[in-house]
Amino acid sequence: MVVFRLGPAGVNTRWNGRTAIPTLATFDPIRAFAARHGLLIEPWLFNDRALGPLEACQGRWRPVIGALAADPRAGRGVPSVADSVAAFNQFVRPLELAQGTRSKYVTQRLSILTWAIWKECLSHLLPMTDDLLRAYLWDSLAFEASVSVLKHAVDAVKGWHRRLGMPAPMDGPGAYRSVINSLRRFQPVPRILKFPIHKFAIRRLLTISLPPHPPCAGVKPPHPKGAWTRCPICWTFLHHWFNCLAAVTATLTCCRCKELGLLQTCDIWWGYDFTVGGWAEFKAGAAFDIKVRKNDSFRAGHQARVGVPKDGRFDLLAQLKEALRLLGTTPGPLCDGRFDRGVPCRHCPPLFPRRIKKGTEFDLSRQATSPEISAMIISGLAHVGFNTAGFSGISARKGGLSTAIEAGVPEAILWMQSGHAQDVAARRYVSLNSPALLYRTYEAFDL
Repeated sequence: MVVFRLGPAGVNTRWNGRTAIPTLATFDPIRAFAARHGLLIEPWLFNDRALGPLEACQGRWRPVIGALAADPRAGRGVPSVADSVAAFNQFVRPLELAQGTRSKYVTQRLSILTWAIWKECLSHLLPMTDDLLRAYLWDSLAFEASVSVLKHAVDAVKGWHRRLGMPAPMDGPGAYRSVINSLRRFQPVPRILKFPIHKFAIRRLLTISLPPHPPCAGVKPPHPKGAWTRCPICWTFLHHWFNCLAAVTATLTCCRCKELGLLQTCDIWWGYDFTVGGWAEFKAGAAFDIKVRKNDSFRAGHQARVGVPKDGRFDLLAQLKEALRLLGTTPGPLCDGRFDRGVPCRHCPPLFPRRIKKGTEFDLSRQATSPEISAMIISGLAHVGFNTAGFSGISARKGGLSTAIEAGVPEAILWMQSGHAQDVAARRYVSLNSPALLYRTYEAFDL
C-alpha cells in the first residue's frame, strides 16, 4: 500500500530490513512524494545520522572550527547573525545527542513517515498531536514492536519537535511517564538474563595455554619492508588470547564495550601512581586511560587501575605486554597520546584491534565497534569452555561491578569509576589522597 501511494517515487523502493515496523530505508522517495503533492514536511527529512566534522575530529576541534567559521579578514565581510545561527544549528546543535542516538532517531522518523504515508496523514505530522502519536504506537504494537523501540519513537518525536521549536506531543505533566508505563505491559517476551563474568571465569581466561605442537618460529611482527613470521597454530592462539584479554580487561576496569574499543595501546599508563604520586607500593600497577565515560560532562575521563596479582599466572599486565609485543603494537617514539589529553593518539593502534578476513587477521587501522568488542568477549569465554548463550558484552561490566560490591568496595568509588548517574556533580571535586581505593575493584577478584 505504501509503494502504491508513493507512485513513481516508489519504484525500486529500498526498505530497512532491521526494523519490526515497515520502514523506508531513505528519505528520497518520501521527499519526492511530498514535492509531488505540495506537502511541507521538509523539517522531518533532515538527516543528521552521520558524524559531523566536530565529531570526526575526535577532540581536535580548534582547527576544524577555524575552517568552518567565516573569516571576516578573508574579504567576505562580517558574517550575519543569521549565518552564525545557521552554522551553530548545523555543526554544534546535533552534538546534544550522541551519533548513535541520532541514528536511531532518524530511523524512527523514517518509520513514522512511512506509517503516515500508509495512513494518508503526512500533512498532519507537524506539529504531531497526542492522538496521532497514540495512533502510531497502537499500529506499531500490531507489528510486535518492542517496548524499547516504542520508547525510542516517543523520544524521537518529542526531541525533534523541541529541536524545531514546536510544542511536543505528550508534554503535559506526567503524560510521558504515563504512556511509557502503559507500553511496558506489552513486553513481548521476558528479558534475557545476562550472566556476569565472575572470579572463576577471570582465572580461566588468564590461564589459557598454547596447544602442544612441533617446534616452530612462533609469531614475529614484520620489520620495515619485511614479512610476518607466524606459525599457524601460534597465530590462531594469538587471536584467542586477545579475545580472552579483552574480556578480562573489560571486567576488571568495569568498561563498556565502546570504551574498550576506543582504548589505544598508549592508553595503558604503566606505573602511573608511582610516576605521578610517588606511591611505591603501586609501582608495578597501571592505569587505563578511559578518555570519555558516560555522564562525563566535564570530559575528565577515568583512569581505571589494575594491580599485580599474588599468583603470577593471573598477571593481566604482563600478558598484555607480551601480546602487544607479539603483535608489534607496543607504543613507539611517535606516540603523542600522553601529551594531548582527551584526544586519541594519532600514531598508536587500538589496544584490542578488530578482526577482518573472517577473523583471521587484525585490522590496526581503526577501532573496534561495540558489537565487535562484545563478540571478542563472547569468543574468549567460549574458548575457555563457557556456554555463551547467557553472556554478552555487558557481562564484563556486570561482573566487575558485582564482584566489587560483594567485596565491599565503597559505592561512591564504583559509581565514579563506572560513570553511573549517582552524585554526578560531586565527582569533579573528588581528589583522593591515595589511589588505594581505586585498586579495590581489581583486588576484589583476589587474583
